[in-house]
Formats: sequence, C-alpha cells, structure tokens
Amino acid sequence: MPEHRFEFAKIMTDRGFLTPEAYVMDGLLDIVDEGVLGASNHVSLSLSLIAKVAAQGGKNSCVEALMLANFIALVRGEGAPIVANAVNWQVEGLEGLSDENAVQRLQDRALDWEVSARDRRDKLLAKANEMLTSIRRPMIYDYSSTVADLIRTLAINTGLEAIIIPESRAIDGGRRYMNALADLNVNIDFLPDSAIEYAATYADAVFLGAESVTLDGGIINTIGSTSTARAAQAHNVPVYGAADLFKVGTKRANEMPSRPLREFPFLLKANEAARTSAPELEIVPPALISAILTEVGPVVPMELESSLHWRNV
Repeated sequence: MPEHRFEFAKIMTDRGFLTPEAYVMDGLLDIVDEGVLGASNHVSLSLSLIAKVAAQGGKNSCVEALMLANFIALVRGEGAPIVANAVNWQVEGLEGLSDENAVQRLQDRALDWEVSARDRRDKLLAKANEMLTSIRRPMIYDYSSTVADLIRTLAINTGLEAIIIPESRAIDGGRRYMNALADLNVNIDFLPDSAIEYAATYADAVFLGAESVTLDGGIINTIGSTSTARAAQAHNVPVYGAADLFKVGTKRANEMPSRPLREFPFLLKANEAARTSAPELEIVPPALISAILTEVGPVVPMELESSLHWRNV
C-alpha cells in the first residue's frame, strides 16, 4: 500500500505548520493511500475532510484546507480525475471570502456534490435503460456500483435471462456482483475469469465500470478488463463503459503513464516462493469500447471530448 499521507505531513511541517491531526491522516489513508476502494468514495471522503479541516477555527485552518485540497487533487487526480475535478470545483472561488464564508462554501459544496452525483447517476441509469431494452444476457467484469445498479434496473424493467459474471481474481470483484444481485431472481453464471472467451460466445453485451476514463474514451479498470473487451469484440458483442463525465481526465490513452505494480500474494500456497507483481489497473483501448454510458446518454469514444461541455454540478 502506498504511504502518500506521510508526504503531506512533511509538506505541512516543512512549511511551518503543525503535524496534521490524526483524523486528517486517517482520511488520507483512505483517500490517497486507497485504504478504501472506489474513486466515487474518495470524492465524498475528500470533500467532507477538506470542509472539516477548514471548520476547525484556527488562524490557518482555511489555508490548511486548501493545501490539503491541492495535495489530494495532485496525488489522486491522474489516476482518478473525478477526485481532482470535484476537489477543484469545491475550492474554486474562495479567494476574497472571509474564513466564515469560505467554510460555509466548502460545506455547502460537499453536500451539493452528493445531491448532484445521485442525480447524474439516476440520469445515466435512465438513459442507459432506454437504450438497452434488447439486452438479455449481460456480462459484467469486476465490481462497479454503477454497473450493479444498471443491471438491477435492466432486470426490473426489461427482464434478463442470465447475468454472466467472470470472477476477477485480482480483487475478488465478481463475487461482490454475485452477492449484490442475488435477490433479482435471475440466473447468475459465475465463471472463472479464464472462461471469458466462452462467456463471450453467449453474452449479448459487456459492461465495465471505470476508475477513470481517458479523454479519447479508454477505460481504466481492473486487469482482465482488456481481455474481456477483446473477447467480446471477437464475437461482435458490444462493450459499454459506465461512467459519470466527471471521471473523464485530460490525457489520452497513449499519454497515460505505466500503471504501478502491486503484489498478489494469495496466488502462492504455503512454502511457495515466486514474484507475483502485476498492475492492478489497466487501460482498455478506446478502439474496444462501443460507447460510454453517461448522464447525457451513450457517447462513442471519438465524441467524448466534445461532450464534456455538458459536465456540470
């Protein structure tokens, strides 16, 4: 696990501020060191933490809150643009406000984001439901709460024959889907991820969540997502990403840095020794994506950048 939170502590002390309090360090553990998974969760945690720091009432509380916001946006922004987009929006326009008004603005915007995020998700689900009425056997790879909500919506409104879930052994994401959707009274095919090619022969669509989306429509998601998309394309099965437009970053897929490696020690049995290093995330190339399902409707990768003017809180 990374330990970026200690970098923030050093920045603060180097600039003459006190060491951040325990609640700040605990919050950064969840956000920048990803003690909690999910970019959307990181947004909620970030906005509330920034507002809390500003509200402490010290002489430099608002300055410290802005330093915290800048640090979070910098560290998480490239990997999860929605975090940087949300944090930058929260602190925008604070210049010239009194500390009291700045604190109120930060608190109000943290609440406004939550309301707006729910509204954007509702719109995404409604527009996707209108488009996907013919889908009967969706394949879903690695857990995404947005995709889980979409599958639930399709099952209730249009009916499904089966939900195909290849298990993502990288982070056990398929099992989360199986448990989350078990109450739908729809057959669930829970398959090893090595059976993705077979699953693609009878699926009629593939749905991927997104940690983030590149400017040209590539999807950053758990390893195995690209092979899932390639298998689908080989069988003429459409591949849809599901993402809020705030998840779209400023770089194209070929401009993104290499993904960091992590260890997968659960692959080894007792007394076995081997390297288990691999990326946890990868970029699904835009050429493999049929459309991104967004709050403004489905957007093909080549039109994603021009659709960003619809993005708003």
